[in-house]
Amino acid sequence: MPTFVNQAGVPIIDVKSQCSGNSTTVNLNQRRYYYDRQKFQAANDELWQVPLCLKSSAAAAEKCELLTKKQETVTLAGCSTWVLGNADATGYYRVGYQPDTVRGLARDAESKLSPAERIALLTDIWASVRVGREPVGDYLALTKGLGGDRNRAVVKDILARLDYIGRYLVTDSDRESYRLLLREYLTPILKDVGWEAKPGESDEQKMLRADVFTALGYNARDPEVLARAGKLAGQALENPSSVDRELADSAFHVAALTGDQAFYDKLMAALKNPKSPEEYYLTLYTLARFEDPKLLQRTLDYAISPEVRSQDALGLIRRVMHNPAGEKLAWDFVRQHWTAVEKSGGPFASAEVVGATDSFCDANMRDQVVDFYAAHKIEGAERTYRQSIEHINNCVDLKSRQEPQLASWLGQHESSAGGQ
Repeated sequence: MPTFVNQAGVPIIDVKSQCSGNSTTVNLNQRRYYYDRQKFQAANDELWQVPLCLKSSAAAAEKCELLTKKQETVTLAGCSTWVLGNADATGYYRVGYQPDTVRGLARDAESKLSPAERIALLTDIWASVRVGREPVGDYLALTKGLGGDRNRAVVKDILARLDYIGRYLVTDSDRESYRLLLREYLTPILKDVGWEAKPGESDEQKMLRADVFTALGYNARDPEVLARAGKLAGQALENPSSVDRELADSAFHVAALTGDQAFYDKLMAALKNPKSPEEYYLTLYTLARFEDPKLLQRTLDYAISPEVRSQDALGLIRRVMHNPAGEKLAWDFVRQHWTAVEKSGGPFASAEVVGATDSFCDANMRDQVVDFYAAHKIEGAERTYRQSIEHINNCVDLKSRQEPQLASWLGQHESSAGGQ
């Protein structure tokens, strides 16, 4: 599971701006940032010397200051609708924004901020969402404002968090609404980059196409992408060179979602005679992407069989565990077949398995991890174990706070879209 913010060691600077005549007053307040919400709320007594640069909607030039106090006030020329707290995205700190500022930045970010500044802004908003200072709807509103952005680094950054939101914060009753929201955002991007690679196209463009294709198929369940993925995966199995490498990876990933036993059997047959290491691992790890529990069970059984090399066994099991459809299935399998898993995975199997549980977001499963580690503790895995438990606890906490807010935001978005 990706970590989007540093847990400690950086300050967060609250930026509050107010227009007054021909100038803008900016109030700055600093405190230590923690990924953990409870630690963050308790942190208020540290003082940093923070070099920071401000950028506003009105001023022609940036203004840089050395923040040495808990609170300081800076005046900028012009009446600004927003003030960006990390101009050029070179500062090593987080920035906290007010809701009005977020809305203003959402309108102007694509045209007035550099790609690096847009990524920093997205990261800062998400950091505030993580600790409960902003609702997750603010982050989604910002992504809507960046709907025309075609910079691959920016889009990839957004997609990682949209995937996280979809996996952990969306309820089953709101899932289709969320998928429609994703299609609204993703379909125009895929239309712009096109379905197929063009002569002279850059690698960045090819990777952007693959990223969006995966998100539209896997996260948004777009029917057209699902259908194309099945055809492309079949074509790549017959002739790997006939499909662009980046797109082939995405097609296999998406095709497995709705893949049946026939597709699964074709993958197994391809594993017997791979034409390259890349082709082997693409095919092998696609076995962990299916949603059919019977096929995922076959994958788990296969992982600890003599047919899979010991260095690949845990990687395959870990990928099933990271698949939302196979998470509990894989975890139960590991605990029930621990002797065989340990034999296949080698002396560090316990550390790898505990590390793989960092994608869980359930208090009951967290307690099961605690029990498992107590029974299979090995030297050198303590840090991995603590990190996994921390990830799970933070996710459980975030889910409890942001899930209702997201449901409300999606309902309002759906009503607004329906009225247009």
